[in-house]
Amino acid sequence: MFDFFKKPTLGLDLSDLALKIVQLKREKQGLSLVNFLKEDIPAGFIKGGEIRNEKELTAILKEALKKIKGEFYQKKQVICNLPEEKVFTRVIQLPLMKKEELGQAVKWEAEAHIPLSIDEVYLDWQIIEQPNNHLDHHNIQIAAAPRFLVDSYLSFLKKAGLEPIALEPESVAVVRSLIKPNDFTPTIIVDLGASGTNFVIFSASAICFTSHIAISGQLLNQAIMKNLAVDKKRANQLKIEIGLDKKEEKVYQALEPLVNNLAKQLKDYITFYHGQAAHLFGPDGVISRVLLCGGDSLLLNLPSYLEEKLDLPVELGNPLINISPPDKKKSLVRPPLLSKRETLTYTTALGLALREAR
Repeated sequence: MFDFFKKPTLGLDLSDLALKIVQLKREKQGLSLVNFLKEDIPAGFIKGGEIRNEKELTAILKEALKKIKGEFYQKKQVICNLPEEKVFTRVIQLPLMKKEELGQAVKWEAEAHIPLSIDEVYLDWQIIEQPNNHLDHHNIQIAAAPRFLVDSYLSFLKKAGLEPIALEPESVAVVRSLIKPNDFTPTIIVDLGASGTNFVIFSASAICFTSHIAISGQLLNQAIMKNLAVDKKRANQLKIEIGLDKKEEKVYQALEPLVNNLAKQLKDYITFYHGQAAHLFGPDGVISRVLLCGGDSLLLNLPSYLEEKLDLPVELGNPLINISPPDKKKSLVRPPLLSKRETLTYTTALGLALREAR
């Protein structure tokens, strides 16, 4: 989506509070993780996904790029994410027609689903190809992003000395990272990060709906800080080490209201989707699992808590599921190691890097 050039291997994940970079290298025996790094971004430089301080943000990215060694520095090519809360992703229906007629039809139909003028957005779309498709209509996945946002990201990347290959919604990268190409299981992905949570519904090989809510790792930290009168560093430590352990009542009581709210919003979102899925995909579109990712998805006991509330299987996603590691004996690259927590933190960046690497 939103392609500009071709063939990168580097993914850049920008959020309000951090940037993460991943580089993958293809070898004959598989993919190697060549580089990964994370840099914090001061509050306010990016707000709600919008770049507010391009000059200082550019300086931070340039310094981060100096730490990258090897092929990338000569190519300077990158795929970057677009913030999910600013991208409009939907599945629309159109009557069966010739492919050359679809472009204009998609444009007219998309206007009814996008809260901006069609002239104010970049629009991309694709036909959802379904197994054993006998539908009497086309299901079309559309994605639209405000032109001012896309242009600001392109400007920022170019000023940092990079060649932007493509900009992708976070949901696209996350799905590519967590779900195998031949897996059509209707799934809702919960990406719980430091500055917010994204819900992504994937069904029939397409992203059907996305949503963004404010519940975040930051809010979890703040709840612990308030209830236990500790500083931010200690709150984060308690969140990681204790999480939703009922034996530690004070920490549990601080976190439970927020996590319960997360479960409630998730359940409402699934119910809303099921009301839409019947006419889109029929009974095969019913959500059957929940995958968790993002740095704060490793909150202790979170999967079991959500399973009880949702009555659905909940598990941590595996962002390396689509990466076939090379034979260590034959590989020329000695890949750096990512811990399980780090891997989930890099889910979006890995998905971006995978776009052309696999």
